[in-house]
Amino acid sequence: MDRLSRRLDVASPKPIIRASLENGLLTEEQARLALAMADHRNLTAHTYNEALAHEIFAALPAYRELMQVWLDRLARS
Repeated sequence: MDRLSRRLDVASPKPIIRASLENGLLTEEQARLALAMADHRNLTAHTYNEALAHEIFAALPAYRELMQVWLDRLARS
């Protein structure tokens, strides 16, 4: 995908994740993880639950790895 020839008209996380999957920037597994990350982000903005905080904290290394892969692919596109 040529960076200058394609433009995605999306502005929120879930459509961007889906568009990234459709354009080969994410695998299905990575897209599922990214959608879970978006859900976790939404939960942290509206929920104050210590058990949930521990669950999200445990997922952070996987989210960091996913974001690095995603950014690398975006940089190459």
